[in-house]
Amino acid sequence: MKFVHHPTRPTEHYDERVRAIDEKLCEFIAKRKTLSHGNPGYPPMAQVETWAVQFGLYENYLHSLFHVLLNEDIHRPRVEPAEYLGMIPVLRLAETEGRVFLVSYLRQYQNATVLHLEIEDFVEEPSTEKPHGHVEWSVSISPEYESYWAGGGGSHNRWSHKFVVTPSLPDDVSHICFAFTWRQRGTVEAQTDAYSGTVTL
Repeated sequence: MKFVHHPTRPTEHYDERVRAIDEKLCEFIAKRKTLSHGNPGYPPMAQVETWAVQFGLYENYLHSLFHVLLNEDIHRPRVEPAEYLGMIPVLRLAETEGRVFLVSYLRQYQNATVLHLEIEDFVEEPSTEKPHGHVEWSVSISPEYESYWAGGGGSHNRWSHKFVVTPSLPDDVSHICFAFTWRQRGTVEAQTDAYSGTVTL
């Protein structure tokens, strides 16, 4: 599916003297992605501050740039499921730290699969380390599949999330592992703090 997006141009002005530089910027972004295997991370805060002083740029301006580069996936074209084929029960679960993660079923479509994840929390005392709320969710399957989080919700101890996977998964997923990852939204350190984690089903 080809995705075409025509954003509104914010200004009619363009200084043609910077066209060659803009082309180089695109080239360097592509090289950066290739060199890091699509996982560039985020520069240390002190390094960003140094670059801001070195090149005479606003520090927050550079932070905005690196946030965009870090979150390339949110700009990936999204396939909308079409032509519903049926539901496939899975019932695969894992329990960790008092929480049960359950892949209950799949919804099969001609062009995609919708994966359903249920979470039940048995921790009695309120905890700031619960893997839901204002967090970003993703699922990794294998290199030939792409996916995106398609929504979720729930209460303080029971949550559900949906993920769209393309191309469609096979009806028999007994040989496929689902690695669900979460991190606190908007924090650079999220991949290492208490608000991040991974569970494989």
